[in-house]
Amino acid sequence: MAKIHWLEAPETRSIVGLGAGLSFIAGAVCVIASSYAPAAGWQLLGLFILAVLAIGLTCWLWLRQLQERFAAITQQLADAMQDKPDYQMALNDEGLFSDLHNQLFQYVRRTTALRADLERDRAQLSRAITDIAHQLRTPIAASDNLLELLDEANAAKTRDALLAQNQRLAALVNQMILLARVDTHTLSQEKTSQPLNDLVRGAVNLLLNPLADRDLQLDWQSDDGLLVNVNAQLTREALINVLKNSLEHAAPHSTLTIAASATAIATQLTVTNQGPAIPAAELPHLFERFYRGSQTGPNNLGIGLAIAQGIIAASDGRLTIANVKGGVQYRVEWFN
Repeated sequence: MAKIHWLEAPETRSIVGLGAGLSFIAGAVCVIASSYAPAAGWQLLGLFILAVLAIGLTCWLWLRQLQERFAAITQQLADAMQDKPDYQMALNDEGLFSDLHNQLFQYVRRTTALRADLERDRAQLSRAITDIAHQLRTPIAASDNLLELLDEANAAKTRDALLAQNQRLAALVNQMILLARVDTHTLSQEKTSQPLNDLVRGAVNLLLNPLADRDLQLDWQSDDGLLVNVNAQLTREALINVLKNSLEHAAPHSTLTIAASATAIATQLTVTNQGPAIPAAELPHLFERFYRGSQTGPNNLGIGLAIAQGIIAASDGRLTIANVKGGVQYRVEWFN
């Protein structure tokens, strides 16, 4: 903080000017009084001197208090710059400076919170970049190996394998970018009222092949009138990840139950499969990035549920997973 030269400050000049004005008024009063009582001249002179001393002392005390208040504010700012925000209750005297201290303290707290969020997001972004680089190595290395082994005899087979690796690479890049946006809280906040059934149908339509491969039947239990206030594209992506995770762990030739309902608190969607129960020790870790449980398939990256949870949380919702009788239930709640 720059040092304040109080003798040159406008506040000092104002107080000195006020003191001089009051002294002039006191002198004028004494002069007028002496014209009516000439014999009391010395007494009036003494009163004038006392008045000037009282005015000077009052102005000095006032200036000193002003200096102390400004010094406290300056110290509060200096502490904030050193990440030591503090609020002294002794300064809360319900005056103008007290209000200034309160506003300054609130500003410092918000600034400190924003700085902490920025540091957290920076760390998460750095970790996301590291994760992206790590996850991309496998398909890139596989493509390199296929290209090295490419010849006329295996050209068709190698081409199909390269296409599969490229598709996996593209899907991986999209998922990692979305995960980075979840981690750094940069998801779109544009929300509109959407029919819940339309969002679920849009997600299911993209998973028809995996559903057919496992010969799964859908038991749809949802009314058409349910609405949720969400970002449609992101929510559909989250539902795809939830449905995909559920069907991958469903028993073949079983039924996948999709149900939706509304309460006074939230609109909820449940997806229940008829698969094996998730081990109790794994339940707390299901939403961790790159976590792969004992039932996870070889091509599962372990980030789908983390992405889904982040998207749903950004829409004032909650995603939970629990073992139920005869299967596992995924529950999505959007709070009103």
